[in-house]
Amino acid sequence: MNALVLAENLPVKFVSKTAKNEYVAPIEIEKLPKPEIRKETVYRRNKLSVDRVIEYDAQTGDKLRVVHYDYFNNEKIRAIDEFIPHSGKKYRTINYILYKSIDEFDTDTGKRIRTINYDIRNENRVTSIQEYDTETGKIKKVTLYRRDGQTISTIKEINPKTENVIRWTSFRESQTISSISEYNAQNGRPSKTTYFYRDGQTVREVHNYNPLNGEWKQFIRYDKHDKIIETEVAPKYQSEQEKENIAQLIDSLYNKNLRFE
Repeated sequence: MNALVLAENLPVKFVSKTAKNEYVAPIEIEKLPKPEIRKETVYRRNKLSVDRVIEYDAQTGDKLRVVHYDYFNNEKIRAIDEFIPHSGKKYRTINYILYKSIDEFDTDTGKRIRTINYDIRNENRVTSIQEYDTETGKIKKVTLYRRDGQTISTIKEINPKTENVIRWTSFRESQTISSISEYNAQNGRPSKTTYFYRDGQTVREVHNYNPLNGEWKQFIRYDKHDKIIETEVAPKYQSEQEKENIAQLIDSLYNKNLRFE
């Protein structure tokens, strides 16, 4: 399926028993020799509707795939669990509830490492990817895609312990960085936002905030040669900035060993 190919082209790591300490993507797993399959059908309590169909390696007995069916429709697939041949470790679950999504797992710990979400109207178009912290099981990073399902719009990084956003990176359609916003990990307040020129590397503006309460403190604008062309400090923080400027000037004088005669 095209959707799976799209997912496999995205950066992902899996540990396979057949290649210890080496990372392999789903497409590599699918290239492994196909074993002979034995199927087992599990019915619900009413003995009429199918709950799931389990596929095993006929020789080793290892589980290869489990197809889960909708409770009200025997022909509608609800989810598919996939396992690595010759190891029996689950590496992926494809969900078809409301919209298509793919959960991928660390094959050593069994913990979910990321979820790929697809458009409800087009299962070939990726809308977002969630990455998980294996210690807490909570989301640590969210990548949002544009309507083409390939170019990144935004990357949101999260502190999994506090669940506060710590970094927000926005991209232009050309995939250069437009801006980076940084936040206090403990209270979620903004601390700094950096805007870039179209090359995505040269800093255009920097906005500094008080990380304790999120109040705006200072604005600095640069030209394309990294030279400050404009700066402004919030009135509340002007005396504080003057002290910092004097301290920086003194440090600069001592560092350069300048003498006044």
